[in-house]
Amino acid sequence: MAFIEYNPTRGGLRPKSAKLTKTHLILSPDLHEKIGENNISIAYDPDDKILKLTPVKSGGLKVTDGKLQSKGFVNFFDIDKKGLFDAEWDENEGAIFIKLGQSNGKYQA
Repeated sequence: MAFIEYNPTRGGLRPKSAKLTKTHLILSPDLHEKIGENNISIAYDPDDKILKLTPVKSGGLKVTDGKLQSKGFVNFFDIDKKGLFDAEWDENEGAIFIKLGQSNGKYQA
């Protein structure tokens, strides 16, 4: 008999991706590991539609199991996109950049 093992991923996320839902921003496990801190600061470039997540020692938003509450910053920045997006870790800036310009998954609104 040949067995295939099932290894679930967080929210079905592939590496280097993030999912933005109505209430949460969910990071893929590899990005959550890279950011390292439990608190992050969020900045948004409305022209290029890119979120920047930077680890901070205190303040910012709390990351729990790779998730953070998104409702506040989505309303503040007037972001109307939801779905699965490409994201990458920039070693030089020590930040995650999430490209909201185009959704890259089945779930989008």
